[in-house]
Amino acid sequence: MVEKMDLLLVGGHVLDPYTGRDGRYDIGIKGGRVAGLYPGGGILPAAAEVIDIDGDYLSPGWIDLHVHVADGAVIGIDADTVGVRQGVTTIVDAGSTGSRTFPGFVEHVISKAKTRVLAWLNVSRAGLFDGLSELADLSEIDEEETLRLIAENASIRGIKVRMSSSVVKGTDVEGLRRAKTIAAKAEVPVFVHIGNQPPKLTDVLDLLGAGDVVTHIFHGKPGGCLNEREEILPQLQAALRRGVYIDLGHGTESCSFHRMRQAHARGLMVDTISTDLYSRNYEAPVRSLSDTMEKCMALGMTLHEVIAAVTARPAAILRMPQIGSLRAGSVADLTRFAVCDEVREYVDAEDCRICGHQTLDVKGVVREGSVTLL
Repeated sequence: MVEKMDLLLVGGHVLDPYTGRDGRYDIGIKGGRVAGLYPGGGILPAAAEVIDIDGDYLSPGWIDLHVHVADGAVIGIDADTVGVRQGVTTIVDAGSTGSRTFPGFVEHVISKAKTRVLAWLNVSRAGLFDGLSELADLSEIDEEETLRLIAENASIRGIKVRMSSSVVKGTDVEGLRRAKTIAAKAEVPVFVHIGNQPPKLTDVLDLLGAGDVVTHIFHGKPGGCLNEREEILPQLQAALRRGVYIDLGHGTESCSFHRMRQAHARGLMVDTISTDLYSRNYEAPVRSLSDTMEKCMALGMTLHEVIAAVTARPAAILRMPQIGSLRAGSVADLTRFAVCDEVREYVDAEDCRICGHQTLDVKGVVREGSVTLL
């Protein structure tokens, strides 16, 4: 006898880069998990609730690897505003909290949000609660407490380190060295912000290994991913061969259409698409993960590539195989959206403007089997 489903999603176009499915399937959900996928038009099990997707796309729930959602930090925004309300089922706060401020983040954000909220724990114990120069004083790194929190909190997926001049002041890459030592002991990756020099990007890259992530890879500031001859840095090529990932991290000042075009022309593409959303860039220039995905499509990425960059790939970076795919048994996180042929103008962090010809109309999410319609 076929088991009755809690929820049946019928008439949708499943797009799942992990499994390779790209076509009409109906999806059965039970106990917050994907219980079955059925080719369109086949015999279906009974269900307590049936929703007609009416030809829209269903992908694994979108994942944003880089947001700031800590209440009380210098920068931040409400988690669900940039999460489920924008079609994103999992967000990762990128270093807003450190070992001193993380317990309050659990109480006030993680435990209350409808969105799954994870964290890259800042290597500095205050995170971004005492200002934006958290690595100017390296005595603020508490190795013992950081290791304890990582061991006790599955929501912490790695360590955030910001490597730009306004953050490190005179400490150069020493904060990253210490973060790498802690990360090695905890067996987690580091998630590294890059920006204005110093430190030099080449020095940062030389310290990174398999599983680590560089965010803001296509910022337009001096000393970026291309050298003076507009070639991919040899140190970046070596890092990619070692298994380092590169992430977009749009942000207020860290996404240059010109740099993206240059990089794409040389075969350099991001592994993951993230927003670096917080209150100051929510209205412009970032807006949402879907808006950032549309910008990447306008610059040449395919629909399949942008969906992979917000599902399977970030799930792999987070080492969370239970999300990021629609395999039987995976957590029932899904994003429903339509692709619309529509001309739209986009702006980057340098006020450069381009036009795209397709938009992503997000219509709702399923989060662990519970439906949120937008």
